Amino acid sequence: MRILRRTGTAIASAILVIAGSTLTASPAYAADYDCPGGSNPNALPGTATTPVSPVHIGGRAIELRYNRTARCAWGRITLGAPGDKIWVDWSRTLTGDHAPWAQLGVTQIATGTSKFTNAYNDAGYVMRACGQPVGYGLVCTGWY
Repeated sequence: MRILRRTGTAIASAILVIAGSTLTASPAYAADYDCPGGSNPNALPGTATTPVSPVHIGGRAIELRYNRTARCAWGRITLGAPGDKIWVDWSRTLTGDHAPWAQLGVTQIATGTSKFTNAYNDAGYVMRACGQPVGYGLVCTGWY
């Protein structure tokens, strides 16, 4: 079993999903995930938001979105339905399969047809957005 570590201490506020196991890390490094302007993507500085590598499943669009000014990224699902889930995976490993990674911001549509995760620090890391619409399998964007 692999655990995402930073100098021997588990990275904070992360839920790691590895080989079907879920591990919750200590809050020691919560700042690693913080973005300037807060975790709400709508509150980030600047206006440049770029969708990156969208994927489609069951009529839904799952995309990783990125704000260059804040160096933050988040996941978004559109054309969805209540119960559809969205989250981001975050990794310090820039090449290969990016393992291990932290699963961040798991959320789901409660009402309406779209939802976004919180925004997370992307400076020097790679991220992807993943989703699981009700009645469909898991799908992820490419790493960016």
